[in-house]
Amino acid sequence: MKRLFSLLLVLPLWGGVVAQNDITLREALEALAQNNHAIKSGEYGVDVAFEQMRATRGLRLFNIDLIGGFTLLQKDVDIEFGGAKGVVTESLEGLINTGVTNGILSNDVAKFLRQSLSPLTQLDWRYTLQKRAVGGIGALVTLPIYAGGRINSANRMAKLNVEMATSALEGVENDLITQLVECYYGLILANEVVAIREDVVRAVKHHLADAVAMEEEGVVAHSAVLYMQYRLSEAERDLADAVSRAKVAESALSTVVGMGQSLNPISPLFICGAINTLDYYVDMANQLNPLLNEARLASRLSEEEKNMAQADLLPEVVAYGAGSIYNYQLSDMVPRWSVGVGVNFTLFDGLGKERRYMAAKHEMKQMAEVVMSAEQEVRLLVEREYYSVISSMQGIVASERSIAFAESLYTTAKDGFSEGVVSSSELIDACVELASSRVEYIDSVYQHCLSLARLLEVSGLSSDYLNYANSGQVVEM
Repeated sequence: MKRLFSLLLVLPLWGGVVAQNDITLREALEALAQNNHAIKSGEYGVDVAFEQMRATRGLRLFNIDLIGGFTLLQKDVDIEFGGAKGVVTESLEGLINTGVTNGILSNDVAKFLRQSLSPLTQLDWRYTLQKRAVGGIGALVTLPIYAGGRINSANRMAKLNVEMATSALEGVENDLITQLVECYYGLILANEVVAIREDVVRAVKHHLADAVAMEEEGVVAHSAVLYMQYRLSEAERDLADAVSRAKVAESALSTVVGMGQSLNPISPLFICGAINTLDYYVDMANQLNPLLNEARLASRLSEEEKNMAQADLLPEVVAYGAGSIYNYQLSDMVPRWSVGVGVNFTLFDGLGKERRYMAAKHEMKQMAEVVMSAEQEVRLLVEREYYSVISSMQGIVASERSIAFAESLYTTAKDGFSEGVVSSSELIDACVELASSRVEYIDSVYQHCLSLARLLEVSGLSSDYLNYANSGQVVEM
């Protein structure tokens, strides 16, 4: 699907279409890629998943945190040496007194020593380890060494989320292509029905004029004229209904394309020359169907969630380093840096981690069943749409034969009415039958084009629709 829109976006902008309102199927696809909000939303979803994947890669790298703070303690943190002060004072006084008694020190010397030691003994013998106001700025560096597989699982899950977002976008694009085909060719169908209804109105008016002339000549009764007038009112009602349907179809195409103006589709309806075998589309759907791929990716995601839950049962090992960049009144006794290794392991949390692990295992089994169910459903869808295409081709052949028979019947009825051997009701019935056959034929071709789009969508091959349209047999209206 991506290659289709990539191809369309490199083509020249279709400015000429805006002026004349004619638009080819290719140009409509280009406008769809540029204007549709669902596609833009899906593209943003892919961008979100990609950025999340890039963010998850950072789990393998170290973290650097800048930490700052200021603290005011109740009081300074001190060491009190009051007891030691008393012991020292008493010891010094005893030594001086002993020296005087023994005649070693004179009274003058003893007095001098007491005066010299007095400032020391009168001091407040306390040491402040940390002042009450302290602050600082530091850095903390952590590096995961072992996470039990959490980081690997997280990266794989992020990658799977990108793939799921991409697959979801492809699914949106494929669905929109089918919608565009339905609206684009639906408008062609509606316009052709209007043209056929206009032919019927003109034919009935012509036959009404003939009936009036034949009544004047006495060939037909007045009831034939009245019947013609009644059928003319029916034909005009059908024409008005067809015009209304065409307007609705025109609005639908404009809405899907996102142009906001009336558009005239000019790419003709076609009949696919040949389609591949059923096995081919089944194989392609098995490989490319976006919904099936999403289911498979979801299954793989559940497996990674199980691995993540299992990793939660294992310890975490982190290397770290911390250092002070700036400090205010921080004690010199506090070291300015540190390095180490930390281990975190929860011994018991109410068995929550074990239960989550068991739940993840059950979810993984559930998603495996979902994938198998999706594979069966996709295969059935492929078969249904494949045989729908085959049936539509057979319906086209039957409609062609019906038109040939209706034309022959109408020609015979016209000649017979002119000769007076065919009633007015038989003539009008033949005219209406021919119109119905033409409508049935156009509708069969339309259903064929739509069935092909649905087959390619479920097969994941919507990007090939233009190739089928360009190689198909053009239907002449």
